[in-house]
Amino acid sequence: MDIVLAKEFLYRVKIGDTIKDLCIRYNTNKTNIIRNNDSIELYPGEWIKIKVNDYLSHFVKPMETLSKIAKQYDVSIEKLKSDNNLIETRLYIGQLIKIYK
Repeated sequence: MDIVLAKEFLYRVKIGDTIKDLCIRYNTNKTNIIRNNDSIELYPGEWIKIKVNDYLSHFVKPMETLSKIAKQYDVSIEKLKSDNNLIETRLYIGQLIKIYK
């Protein structure tokens, strides 16, 4: 597992790396990677700048509740509701919940 301590860092592309893989690994999105680099193509050995989001992404799975997610990430239900602009506690499968630490 990679540990990211900065909001922005340089990463050396490895054979087989894809933008999608890097987005998942470093909790960022395609737009952040493309905007901060000269090309949308990745070449092994090249250095690219990766800007990291300041939150974790959690996609709701079947039978998950805000309470269960809050406990999993050690945050309050109210914080999850506030950070995600949720009025009610009802969640939907596949819904993105942002976890700010």
